[in-house]
Amino acid sequence: MKSKIDFFNSVAGTWDESCSHDMAKVEYILDLIGIKSGDCILDVGTGTGILIPSLYERVTQLGSIKGIDVAKKMIEVAQQKYKYDNVVFKCEDALNTDDKSKYDHIICYSMFPHFQCRKSEAVKILAQKLKIGGKLTICHSQSREDINNLHKRADEIVKEDNLPTMAVMREYFLDAHLKVLEEIDNKDMFVIIGCR
Repeated sequence: MKSKIDFFNSVAGTWDESCSHDMAKVEYILDLIGIKSGDCILDVGTGTGILIPSLYERVTQLGSIKGIDVAKKMIEVAQQKYKYDNVVFKCEDALNTDDKSKYDHIICYSMFPHFQCRKSEAVKILAQKLKIGGKLTICHSQSREDINNLHKRADEIVKEDNLPTMAVMREYFLDAHLKVLEEIDNKDMFVIIGCR
């Protein structure tokens, strides 16, 4: 039986051609987050590094970015594409890591459904990795309905990877002692930002 990691490794080479991201929406979401020069960012499920140039522009050389993904092939593609001094990529599971770093921002862009039945636990674990005043952002540049339909059609291995309702997400954030700062759930995007 093919695992989720096998699936993402198998599509890594063609991911950028097969997945389109509306970068105007991505930039809008990143502006909402309020990233500053010098900030330290964890990009969870970085994939091929779609956010990296936009994040780098915001943190500048004074900040740092760590992009992690469970799929080694995705990380290899990202490493080939982006060679910034203050950006590191690691093949790592955000929910099972010995990384003791604390971050100003943790961003889960276009990946949160893949935590499957561990979504509530994921929010709690990620919240603990934030500095006091740090922000956790879970976001998609598509609607919740579009994301869920996409996964149903994509492959057997991801068909049950659903994005919960905003009400459920809000509960996850509150249970993790995060103050919800922003909620957007419309036909264009899905964004929830919480502060520790």
